Amino acid sequence: MLGQAKRRKLWTIPTEYHCSIVGTCLSSEDVAWLCRRLKLVPTADARPYDIHRYFVEKAAEDGPEARLMHKRLDETFAVAVKRFARETTEEGWMALWTAAVASGDVAAAYWGVLSHGAMPDAVRVRAFADVHMLSHIMGGENRRQLRENRDLARRCEELTARLTKQERAAAERLAEKDARVRELETQLATQRATPVVAETPNAPKAPSGRAPGQARLLRTMDALHRRVASERMRARHAEAEVERLRRLLDPPTMQNHRRAAASNTAPDTANTVAPTDLGGRAILYVGGRTKSLPHLRAAVETRNGCLLHHDGGFEQTTRCLEGLVERADVVVCPIDCVSHDACLRVKGLCRRMGKPFVPMRSAGATSFARILHSFGHDGTGEEAAHH
Repeated sequence: MLGQAKRRKLWTIPTEYHCSIVGTCLSSEDVAWLCRRLKLVPTADARPYDIHRYFVEKAAEDGPEARLMHKRLDETFAVAVKRFARETTEEGWMALWTAAVASGDVAAAYWGVLSHGAMPDAVRVRAFADVHMLSHIMGGENRRQLRENRDLARRCEELTARLTKQERAAAERLAEKDARVRELETQLATQRATPVVAETPNAPKAPSGRAPGQARLLRTMDALHRRVASERMRARHAEAEVERLRRLLDPPTMQNHRRAAASNTAPDTANTVAPTDLGGRAILYVGGRTKSLPHLRAAVETRNGCLLHHDGGFEQTTRCLEGLVERADVVVCPIDCVSHDACLRVKGLCRRMGKPFVPMRSAGATSFARILHSFGHDGTGEEAAHH
């Protein structure tokens, strides 16, 4: 076994190796430690290259700098030094060096090779050549990484600008919708406050038994109710689009936000079983009753999902069905409360886009909750649709 007497001190190693030793075996933390121990204070205009050159020049002299560098290297790479000291043949040293390069432990092995007193020239030259080429490879990789970082930063700025623009546009649309909803609600309140004209003795009876003016007023109120519900639904669609753009930038964060919002939603009173995690899927509900939509939306959002809605052609045209089906993961259609044309159209769109189509026999909240529960079992809800 080779003892410490056969090891080379740093200042006895040929000077052509000092640059690679300082650059490969001493990290930036090591250089900072050496400066502190030696009480060296670099000037304000000193570059990293200037500090590197200083220690390379001092490595060739038997002085405090070289001795402190040698001590630091021996302490840092003590395991590698002992490993190379135990070997006695050129083949063994060459195998140790090859294994170190393959595992990425180049710095420790390089000091173990160059500080060994009996190391053959062939092994030293091989180690020097490998380190030299690795420096070229790392330089090219660093340049490529810098280019990729610049491209990613530019892409992030573009997405951020796009999101800001979309948020601003969505906020404007929501403000318009809110103003429209307030206007419709004002009209509705005015209609409710308008007194009904008494029926004259000779006036014909309306088919429903009410006076013509009262029947007209009720129809107007019903139409205003539907328009208010439609405007609110369109505002929710705009909010869903903003949410989708947010997920493009930060999917994990937006998923956590959505789950936190779902945990604060009122529980689904129509569901009598434990909520099923929909995993962020979008459920398109075509048709149904407008007054039951808040309960259905709460049931979906409580289960970590998103509810899209189309009234089946009552207020919304069937032309926008294609875009909604494309955004949805599952399409649910209560066949007792939807137009025949809308049901056939959405069924054809689902077949063409490969989306699950789940018909419901009833538009009740209990049937819808049963279908949501089945999504956690077969993924489509088709089994619950037949109950």
